[in-house]
Amino acid sequence: MIIYRKIRFSVFLILVTAFTPIYLNTTENTVGESLFTKNKFLVQTRQELKISEATGEVSVYTGIQSIDEKNSKYKIKKIKKVFDLNNGDEALYRNLGMDRIYVFYLEPGADIMQITSEYNSDLNIEYSEPNYIGIAAGEKGTGRNPYSLENLTVPNDEAFGKQWYLKNEGKINPSSGGRAKVGADINMTKSWDIELGNEEIIIAILDSGINDDSPDLKGRLWVNKKEIPYNGKDDDRNGYIDDVKGWDFAYDTKNNKDGFGHGTNIASTIGSTMNNTYGFAGVNTKSRLMNCKNLSDENSGEYEWWSKSIKYAVDNGAKIINMSEGGVDYSKTLKAAVEYATGKEVFIAAAMMNKANNKDYYPAAYKGVFAVGATDTDDKRCKKFTWGGGSCWGKHIKVTAPGNKVYGVDYSDFENLDSYWSGTSQSTAIVSALASLLLSQNPGRTPEELENIMCATARDGVGDPREDTDGWDEYMGYGRIDCYLALTYSGVPEKIIEKEKESEKEEEYIKEEETEKDNQKAKSKPQNKGEEKKRKVEEVGPAKRK
Repeated sequence: MIIYRKIRFSVFLILVTAFTPIYLNTTENTVGESLFTKNKFLVQTRQELKISEATGEVSVYTGIQSIDEKNSKYKIKKIKKVFDLNNGDEALYRNLGMDRIYVFYLEPGADIMQITSEYNSDLNIEYSEPNYIGIAAGEKGTGRNPYSLENLTVPNDEAFGKQWYLKNEGKINPSSGGRAKVGADINMTKSWDIELGNEEIIIAILDSGINDDSPDLKGRLWVNKKEIPYNGKDDDRNGYIDDVKGWDFAYDTKNNKDGFGHGTNIASTIGSTMNNTYGFAGVNTKSRLMNCKNLSDENSGEYEWWSKSIKYAVDNGAKIINMSEGGVDYSKTLKAAVEYATGKEVFIAAAMMNKANNKDYYPAAYKGVFAVGATDTDDKRCKKFTWGGGSCWGKHIKVTAPGNKVYGVDYSDFENLDSYWSGTSQSTAIVSALASLLLSQNPGRTPEELENIMCATARDGVGDPREDTDGWDEYMGYGRIDCYLALTYSGVPEKIIEKEKESEKEEEYIKEEETEKDNQKAKSKPQNKGEEKKRKVEEVGPAKRK
């Protein structure tokens, strides 16, 4: 394992509280914070299920007696694969057992926890779990700030003065009180002299969709050149018809416009066109943005959608995946998708989330995912965003980045330059953008090398001294990122942190993940009805637009 050297300087961390989603057709059965769909659940079988000759789809009558008995008992209506091979890596696909992971559909109203527990007890089934639901890790705000719209320095974009996280002149105070710190930013203006991005690098944005009507985003999206636009055919045989500009996994359609606003802000933060005298400047102004919509217009994201969107991004050429979203529940299905991406050498950045606690949120807590926290305008961990909440912390955090009051393109009115979002979502987008610049600089870099550079050059010791201690800590990770230092770094990360301590942290993380697996297996034991736990559920998927 490589141990990172952190550079002491000013770091600012923004806390973000996660959105409270609006759900349709919900019941009030709840335990903790867990959410999951009430009309379907996930199953991995020990052998691939047969395809019906009549329909060409997976048959509800599997030919496996124990499974068929349960399917009949719970009136399973339909079974579909979560992951199709399509144009993917067959060896990795089968090695991870993705060919045996299915969605089982049933009438809403059943006790999903009881049903998954009973399926888990079947020796012909590897595991069964609810189809959990997560949300975006940021919240919108609107308002003017002390910056004038007059250009301060390069670039010439009209609203560049609002983008304090690129150049902080100390004019926006932190939400939790105190004063802003000049220079508490990602050191971006000098970085553009080194790297602007590479058009061959694809950054997949897994979010609420992207509206590219704005001059800042027009022409910035990835285009599937193997697909003939709107001819009703799957020309490239990747499993999606007319996916010219990506796919909408929430509504299962090629129309992946943003109906919530979060994804458009993330896209503009990462990749707005620069020096067009309009709007905002993106961190990476050349690489392509792949639009993978996996959040509904009500800020609800099923793990099934998230899993599918990860595989799609990998199979269609993305080398960076941004997931500014998270859920409270561990899922083996989502983990398989993450392992598929990491197995293909794809870098994933995910949000620590915004509940101001040290709980695990997924996908950020999975091994191999680069977890990002948030700083404020004073370079401290954001303990309160513009709307409340706070940046989460924990054993898996890698770095922090600015996350409070991040101005960007408004999805519903691109002429509105007063729209901002706050949360670890925005921090994650900034980190993904830096990773894409490092990859643009040297396309041969591996995800591990990207991680090493960003951690080795992060600014350490700039936050609250009670949290931001020397070296790695659970509040700031290795520190607040510095784009210029990362892009000019040429050494091997120095191993100044004791290996033993770092190994202990890693072992603890792995142990907790193994414990979670054991907990999942424990559900296979039959439970008394009085002991069964019920959780809040929702009938969605594909989502229904208002």
